Amino acid sequence: FHNLCGSIARQLDIPNPFTVQAELNHGFSAIVDLYKSSKRYIDTNAIAWQVANDEGKAAMKREAGNLIILVDQFEEFFTNPENYHKGVPSRDANLVLNLLLETAHIALDEDLPIYIVFTMRSDYIGQCAAFRGLPEYIGFSQFFVPRLNRTQLQQVIEEPAILSGNRITRRLTERLIHDLTEGVDQLPILQHALNQVWHAADNGKEEMDLIHYAMVGGMPVNELPDEHVDRFKNWFESLPSEIKACYHEPNLQNVLDTHTNKLYGQAEEYYKQKTNKHISDEDAKAIVKTAFICLTKIDQSRAVRNRMTLKEITNIIGRPEFGTVEIGAVLNIFREPGNTFIRPFILEDPESHVLKETDVLDITHESLIRNWEFLERWAKEEYNNYTISLDFEQQLNRWVESGKSKGFILSIGPLTYFENWFNTAKPNAYWIARYLPEETDQEEKLLKAKQVLSNSHEFIAQSARKHVVTRTVIRYGPKRIVAVMALLGVILLSAFTVRDYFHRQNDYLLKSIKTQSFELANKSKLSLEFPIPVITEQLISGNTTIPEVINNIKDPRQKIKIATGIATQLVNQGRYEPQKEILQSLTIADSLLEKLEIQGNGRELSEGLKLLNDFSVTAGFACFFNHDEKLNSILNRNARRSANWTLYILQQQPGDFSDIQNLSLALDNAINHKVFSPEDISKLLGILSPFENTSRSAWLERNYQHNKVLVRGGFDYGPQFNGLYQDLAYLYAAAG
Repeated sequence: FHNLCGSIARQLDIPNPFTVQAELNHGFSAIVDLYKSSKRYIDTNAIAWQVANDEGKAAMKREAGNLIILVDQFEEFFTNPENYHKGVPSRDANLVLNLLLETAHIALDEDLPIYIVFTMRSDYIGQCAAFRGLPEYIGFSQFFVPRLNRTQLQQVIEEPAILSGNRITRRLTERLIHDLTEGVDQLPILQHALNQVWHAADNGKEEMDLIHYAMVGGMPVNELPDEHVDRFKNWFESLPSEIKACYHEPNLQNVLDTHTNKLYGQAEEYYKQKTNKHISDEDAKAIVKTAFICLTKIDQSRAVRNRMTLKEITNIIGRPEFGTVEIGAVLNIFREPGNTFIRPFILEDPESHVLKETDVLDITHESLIRNWEFLERWAKEEYNNYTISLDFEQQLNRWVESGKSKGFILSIGPLTYFENWFNTAKPNAYWIARYLPEETDQEEKLLKAKQVLSNSHEFIAQSARKHVVTRTVIRYGPKRIVAVMALLGVILLSAFTVRDYFHRQNDYLLKSIKTQSFELANKSKLSLEFPIPVITEQLISGNTTIPEVINNIKDPRQKIKIATGIATQLVNQGRYEPQKEILQSLTIADSLLEKLEIQGNGRELSEGLKLLNDFSVTAGFACFFNHDEKLNSILNRNARRSANWTLYILQQQPGDFSDIQNLSLALDNAINHKVFSPEDISKLLGILSPFENTSRSAWLERNYQHNKVLVRGGFDYGPQFNGLYQDLAYLYAAAG
């Protein structure tokens, strides 16, 4: 809107742009009113025109003129979030469009010499529906610019050179036309190549020819005429090795890539020459990379330009040693005449040589994104970082909303993935703020981004602490861990015991390790991921046996957990082997489960169900890998136990029991193994089904509410009513 006001003020000789701004805010016909009241418009019915003599009328005609408003690259209305965000145009965008459309409407009605011209890429036509009235005007007056034919391409190449007093050979023209390929960037690529050829021809002092085309990376030396080969080779040999590397694939499409790669490689030397200060090549390239990433974004799968101030870019780079002055000086190489890839350009005015922190930087043309290989790769890399950050944000938000509960921290796989991403991408608060909603105030965005960053570090640190033992085992292996544990045990011994230890045989160390393993196995509150790897390593080394381990555990339920855990570890590691130890551990657990009585409070019943379900999973995997009749018998016995526990809980309905997750798993296990009798199924349907029993108990109402979800898997989804209707479907199917 401000740009429109400034342009109208300049063209209509209105001294103060704010006058135009005030007028345009008053009504959509304001542009027409301003034009009519200016000297650019001649009203033949006005008294001033009618009383003027021929000389006066001639003077008025010289001052008059048509008003043409050219809205170039209108697609940027949709790629700049200040104009268009989440499918909704901003207030200023709507105001500008309504002003222009109403101006065109009035000009048509009153036959005024006012013309509104929009240029836009055709793939953005669909977004125009966001502006009321715009699709109708496009349908009324659109003109699709056709592809240029060979004659027109020749005119595009030769006539600007002729009009500007330069010379170009016909063979260069023919070569350029021949090298043009299909694509949306034909003209920008051709324009850039001709500009570079002109510079190579000593700014047009020489006739532009094939050698100059080769010097900018447009064609290989072996395709040059003989009279140009020696000159090109001598010129090429004088180039530094890093610049020679830019000529790896000469063709018209790579002229732009070659040019930008040379600037990218020369950024360090350019900075040193212009500032007499030192900067490493790595730092200069990192600044260029991050700056261009800031100036691009992915919009609906299309890489587009993204304007940003120098201060914003500096903040995202986040290097305290590089302020806006240093970063602006590095980027100046892309603003120099002949290298105009970033606006604002360096002009003759000395003030334009130094970027101010409030200057808005912008890539000159989107074709740069598509044809500079590095930038295209960086844009995709940035988009990938953005999508990873969205995935991480979802997990982070769940953790924060749960009150930073340990139940919502990352598992070891996602933790490793996100840690690696954080270490590589190094997102800071300003980078995070870039992707927060645009409607948020800038200061609020930054405060929120800092909070997000703080929470992220805490989230990852807390997740890492949980998995420190697992990671240690993965990194060093169980054998080394056991050795370290033994060493720690030695350190804690008294000085006398230490001296005495070195006189004992190796069997003392093994006995000590075994004793500590048994101590770990007896700690019921300790997660199985700690004692089981140690115990299985002892089993593999022959230092203990499964019966010995179980006999040294006091609590019966802990015996079941350890026996099942050993079987789980062995099956996961060896699948088919060792068959004897797998069967032995499962047989021991099976016999212990058979003695487990169905009694206790809600917590004890829940623990019993979990023991049954964990055993069922491990025994099922073991049976899958080893089709053994003994394992099948173990599975069926456990299914019968699951049926008994399920019937007991559903019939008794203990008031303090609410673990429907494990109850449902036990019910499913019993149904799958067909251990329920028809009478059992009838009893269960009579308890659970609203079709069989209309007077449901308070226990059922509480545990099977509509809004309760029976979570299955790791993605927090599942059936409602706590899975009741899913279980009923199984039961009715079992009943036939």
